[in-house]
Amino acid sequence: MRMTAAALLLLLLPLPAVAASAGCGQSPPAAPPETVEAAGETREVLVAVPEDYDRDTPHRLVFGFHGRTTPAERVRRYYGLENAMAESAPTVFVYPTAARQDDDTFIWRVPEDLALFDMVVERLSADYCIDRTRIFAVGHSLGASFVNTLGCLRGEALRGIASVAGGIHARAEECRGDAAALLLHNRADRLVDVDRGRRARDVLVTANGLESAPAAFYPRPFGCYRYGPAEAHDPVAWCLYAESVNRRGRFYPHLWPDGAEEAMAAFFSVLP
Repeated sequence: MRMTAAALLLLLLPLPAVAASAGCGQSPPAAPPETVEAAGETREVLVAVPEDYDRDTPHRLVFGFHGRTTPAERVRRYYGLENAMAESAPTVFVYPTAARQDDDTFIWRVPEDLALFDMVVERLSADYCIDRTRIFAVGHSLGASFVNTLGCLRGEALRGIASVAGGIHARAEECRGDAAALLLHNRADRLVDVDRGRRARDVLVTANGLESAPAAFYPRPFGCYRYGPAEAHDPVAWCLYAESVNRRGRFYPHLWPDGAEEAMAAFFSVLP
């Protein structure tokens, strides 16, 4: 089950202007950073820079936020973002690590991890040639809820977000700026029920100034409702999927569905 740009939600639009960061034209560090300092804490980050990195070419910056039990190095493989986006614009990927709880699970926190996002953007923009108008965030489960929250609270910094099975921890009146959003959810999800996903959708639709009724519907490969007209700068796509059996044959409607990463790559690529 794969999604191509032609099947996705938006029409191709003119290429956007580029806002090159301070790192453009500068020699990059010998190795990507493994930690950053944010909100008085030392935080781990996994940064993937293209082997053919060009210091004079502005790169997209894509964040991948992990879930409650899956660390950054595992979701890097699980999400498959780097392979899915290999043929599109040059991209730097970063996978931050959430704080550990007493039971050894992870948690994303507000406001502490808003500061982490801000600091990573600034650090990588200084070290590498980043297009500050093309910053994106992706997440699943707990990471999806944080990404949806970022799309509201950091909409002025993010061009777009994409999430699977997430809620939101913000209200529309708290949102700053607006980010395009691709939200995927399984109707049968038992861990993050679909009503929580609908609330995230509604917050982002309101924050982006879109009509509360969808403007179009795309049935395949995901059942996606698009909020906002085809020419909308910051549309919201609400996509329901039914894939509920994992690779081991176990019923698990909270999974990352086949084709999600390709859908996200296509969605990001066609945003103006």
